[in-house]
Amino acid sequence: MSGPFSRYPFDDLGATEQANLPERSLVQGQQPDIEANDAELLALQPSALFLLDQAGILIRLGGNWQGVTGLRPEQVLGRPLHQFVKLPPSSHPQGLYAQSGVCEEASIGRGGLSKRVRLVWQRGEGGTGGSLELPGPREREIYERSEKLRRAEVALEQTITCLGTALDTFQSHHVKRMVSYAVRLGQAYGLSEQDLSALRWGAALHDVGKVRVPQHILIKTGPLSADEFGVVLQHPQWGAEILEQLEFLPAAARDTVLHHHERWDGQGYPAGLREDQIPLLARIVMIADVFDALTSDRSYKTAWTPAAAGEYLIRESGRAFEGHLVRLFLERVMDLGYLYGDQAGTP
Repeated sequence: MSGPFSRYPFDDLGATEQANLPERSLVQGQQPDIEANDAELLALQPSALFLLDQAGILIRLGGNWQGVTGLRPEQVLGRPLHQFVKLPPSSHPQGLYAQSGVCEEASIGRGGLSKRVRLVWQRGEGGTGGSLELPGPREREIYERSEKLRRAEVALEQTITCLGTALDTFQSHHVKRMVSYAVRLGQAYGLSEQDLSALRWGAALHDVGKVRVPQHILIKTGPLSADEFGVVLQHPQWGAEILEQLEFLPAAARDTVLHHHERWDGQGYPAGLREDQIPLLARIVMIADVFDALTSDRSYKTAWTPAAAGEYLIRESGRAFEGHLVRLFLERVMDLGYLYGDQAGTP
């Protein structure tokens, strides 16, 4: 057969090989340049790769390990990765022991110097493989904004705590304890993070209105007169008025301050609310407040035992307090659930 189809395609293989010889020689002549380019490509590689054994020890490294992490391979090989890489315990309580994961806010470093990295990992039969990447400009901007917000929230928490404990040293200890009781009860109840924040702030500020109560009344060791007692009864309203000036404070926190002396039977103050009319957070704070007051030394009494205070809460369930919350508090927060088998104790 003649013409363009007179030969099978593979008949030209030899000719093709011959034609490619100069090109191949050219490529081979450029080998040193290719190796140099490999180093440049490695420097541009965005990921540091690692392999851990079953014990979490670094056994292999790859990618641009030193460029991404700032750590030389000989510094880390044969050592646990968790010595260098930290994960936020709040969002990754299991850390690298989880089967797989992605953490946008991991940090890597040593000697007090660290930087944020994105960590991805997957566990397998032979160990755990993963990668570390530095955040891009957009991710860094988002992270920096979130960090500023987090620091602002921490500062806000500290400011609120200082405001709530400013009356005196005794009040400071009381507030810290009852905030802990209230938050733990709120968690046992299943409150959302947003409600827990409002609860924490409301508990910390519950007695802020007492700054308007004359000092001689607050420190009086004997019985209060009717007029003095009437002044003290105004502190929830005064507290709510003070906090209205803080626009950032959730309304639920102000309502907690206003109503933390309401009673389940409607005999409390300042509004005489009853049962479900009383905001839930205020009901929680009242239980925490009373329990800590009973179990603390005061100028007019000695501290009750936790069991005696628990028995009082049980006796007053359905009158001063919501019974379900009292039971939840004693069983889940104070580990005093056994009191429900014997309610006859006295302080």
